[in-house]
Amino acid sequence: MQQRLKFWVVAFVASVGLCACGGGSGGSSSATPVATTPTSVPTAVPTPTPAPSGGAYAQGTVTGFGSVIIDGVTLDDSSASFKVEQDPSASSTGTSNDIKLGMKVESDQGSDDKIKTLTALPEVYGRISELQVGVGFKLAGQTVKVSTDAAAPTVFEGASVLADLLVGDIVEVHGSRDAAGVIVATRIERKDPASAVMVRVVGVVSALDNTAKTLLVSGLTVNFSSAKLRPEGVVLENGQLIAAWSDQAISTAGLMSAKAVKVKKPQAGDGLKMQIGGLVASLNGTTLSFKLGEVLVDASKAKFEGGVAADLANGKAVRVGGVWQTDKLVAVGVKFVKDSADAKVELKGPITDYISLASFKVRGALVDASTAKIEGGTADNLANGVLVKLEGSIASGVVSAKSLKIETSTDTSTSSKPDQSVRTFSGEVKDYVVSNGKFTLAGISQAMQLTDKTVYLNASSDKVAVKADFANGKKVTIRGEVVADVLQVREVKFTATKAEPIRLSGVVSGVSSSQFKLNGVLILWSSTTLIEGGTSASLVNGVKVEVSVLKSEDQLQAQKIEIKGRASTLEVKGALSDFVSVSDFKVAGQKTDASKAEFKDGKSSDLANGRVVEVKGTLSNGVLIATRVSFED
Repeated sequence: MQQRLKFWVVAFVASVGLCACGGGSGGSSSATPVATTPTSVPTAVPTPTPAPSGGAYAQGTVTGFGSVIIDGVTLDDSSASFKVEQDPSASSTGTSNDIKLGMKVESDQGSDDKIKTLTALPEVYGRISELQVGVGFKLAGQTVKVSTDAAAPTVFEGASVLADLLVGDIVEVHGSRDAAGVIVATRIERKDPASAVMVRVVGVVSALDNTAKTLLVSGLTVNFSSAKLRPEGVVLENGQLIAAWSDQAISTAGLMSAKAVKVKKPQAGDGLKMQIGGLVASLNGTTLSFKLGEVLVDASKAKFEGGVAADLANGKAVRVGGVWQTDKLVAVGVKFVKDSADAKVELKGPITDYISLASFKVRGALVDASTAKIEGGTADNLANGVLVKLEGSIASGVVSAKSLKIETSTDTSTSSKPDQSVRTFSGEVKDYVVSNGKFTLAGISQAMQLTDKTVYLNASSDKVAVKADFANGKKVTIRGEVVADVLQVREVKFTATKAEPIRLSGVVSGVSSSQFKLNGVLILWSSTTLIEGGTSASLVNGVKVEVSVLKSEDQLQAQKIEIKGRASTLEVKGALSDFVSVSDFKVAGQKTDASKAEFKDGKSSDLANGRVVEVKGTLSNGVLIATRVSFED
């Protein structure tokens, strides 16, 4: 197990065995500081009763991916199921694509330390009713503030900054409530305005009236007369933390007609290992007990990092590790989260949506590596599909990379077997030896070799490519598997001499008749631009799209725009893993069957672990039955 926690968590791991392991889509192996961002929401979340042989529970903010990283702790999500809680009375399904930077999540780990279920828990969802210039906004009776704290920056999607948002926009907000009940956002995601009507609010009950069947959550009146109450048989009380949900808009009188109300109450078994964060409340300075939401914490015997016990105060952001005993979390360690060092983000995965060193994605997170120190290659070696590991911090929803490493082969020197994953590299051919097919790429230390089975392609030409075209100085993209530290090349794609279309996906903002923003860059379009899945009127702020653009100097011109997310089909994008056959593999953790799918920019025989694909289809018994598979690397 990779112990990735400092000080108090080291003691925690030693004492109670909470694992911070790498796993899933390429876990990291280097040491990671604890608690990068304070937990999003100071709420208690129902925790699982552990299996007889153990288990663990974590609640916090997503601060990176390799496997998922929660408050700086890397947890193995290779076997996880993914959920986004909206209606708290109903089960939900999702994929790892649904878990994003800045989200508040909870993880239920098994006795093997692997995550069984990872659930995103929005604090509030609805339409913005009022903007507070330079500060935040209001929705569903709640006040939201954009964080100016370097230790807890706000991640945006579908907007670059607060000023991009408008009254009437639908947003999903993750964040923590301060002492005044204001939600300090760690994530604000603008949604498609055509989304189904939904309101969700998490907060503390007050002014409960069991006769009128109403209660207050901050400034919102909730009528629960028609609501399903969860857990079954629960009795509502003032002071309880609840999640209220409705599929109806809030009335003009400010009333929410709830369809479901769930009391957020710890239900942990003795001995459950826990790491939870939030804002200190109900502090008793004598006994060193306090609450994180509804979780009572006993810190009387804890070790402190980043401060001392006397620094505890209501409203302070902390991370707590310990063990559940009877009715409280007995803390082994408490860490104060207070400066920019606590906002470090880690990402590991294949590059997608590559425009330049200043604009690409890793695991769905937008990255600017223009000032990063690059290891294992140069900027010229970056391209879609190249596996990288990076560290940085968030500014306006973009990960500003401080360091970036191009991942080469794993240690396969003791084995003649491949590492089971297709690896992608890009660059200029050098040191090519015709007699044995060995070569390297400029800037890359990875040894490579052509074989009799290598396929040769031209990027954007009907001209057939052949082995004779391969020579020193040629710019290529290479794919293959590593065997005994040498990349055995499956495919060589020669770089086009003219500009190729670039495919980008995400949520648009700043839409006008001539331009819009996507992934933080400006894209030009017009009424004559080809649009699929809708019309020009469908291109509005908050809509998910996939855009094919041509780059000319510093301008990006849209060639085709596909409106996404409005059909009944499910779409998943990510690295392929656990490949058994065309009918049995995973994409972004989602089990997939592509036996009857149409393939775009490739064929079924190109499917292999490590390839980046986008899959469209429908769910059946937890399996995504693909109708289309597009290769994205």
